[in-house]
Amino acid sequence: MRKIYIPFLLLGAFVMNSCGKQIPSDIIQPDEMENLLYDYHLALSMGSDLPNVPKASKEGMKMHALAKHHVTTAEFDSSMVWYTRHANFLYEIYANLEKRYLMDENRMKSHINKRNGQISISLSGDSVDIWSDRDLYWLSSSVLTNKVTFNLKADTTFRPLDELCLEANFTFFAPDSLRKSEAVVGLSVRFSNDSIRSLVKTVTESGKQTFRLKPDSAFYYRNVTGFIYCNATDSVSGDVLVNGIRLMRYHDDSQSGGVSEKQGEGKKHASRRASRLSMKETEFQKVQPMR
Repeated sequence: MRKIYIPFLLLGAFVMNSCGKQIPSDIIQPDEMENLLYDYHLALSMGSDLPNVPKASKEGMKMHALAKHHVTTAEFDSSMVWYTRHANFLYEIYANLEKRYLMDENRMKSHINKRNGQISISLSGDSVDIWSDRDLYWLSSSVLTNKVTFNLKADTTFRPLDELCLEANFTFFAPDSLRKSEAVVGLSVRFSNDSIRSLVKTVTESGKQTFRLKPDSAFYYRNVTGFIYCNATDSVSGDVLVNGIRLMRYHDDSQSGGVSEKQGEGKKHASRRASRLSMKETEFQKVQPMR
């Protein structure tokens, strides 16, 4: 679905000072009008996005939006006339709609990225939570509910030497003396040269746990994978609640300089090797006998 553009410029032409004015009872009230316009503009967008849609079908979409809110065309038209004459009310409604459409768009992108195993490129910044799944899981001894796995493809916002930090709250329900379970947490990074850096840790106590993974080389990220596994031997006392899951990515402030210095050193070494080879080749040519 393409983006829905809301005519703020047209609203500016109607801006009037209506401070202190009351909304008549026969006019659709702002909250209801906002919800109505939300569905109304969606209907307009769907009608324009779908190819070869008859005009009658497009009108039917708009009428369906009005019927959903139990509003007649006359009531809608008269209310819009009033709002355009008191445009500060209408501006506030459309400002809220803009936020709602943006939230819907980001939510849709998140679902698509989750399905494709990708991280949205909009998640930029020095510290960002890249966790795209729900943040609460009830894990048990059953093979159907004993683990959480994830596989995220790194995007252009990742940099070499970025640090990852997986955080979560663990709650074991059985007393320590009766507990027959533990949580095993794994976090792994595959780099552009196919090298892998990973960690695996075991959690045996309730509370907040933090797992940090810091690359030791300046290669670019390819993907981030991991798991939270409930290792339980008893179906009654083995359950564990995992909530507040976050996967933070932190940029290293010094990495840009560090990478360039390494690259500079590499170029210096390459230049020295090339110079030595050139000298050897020249000396070899000098000692060749003339034919």
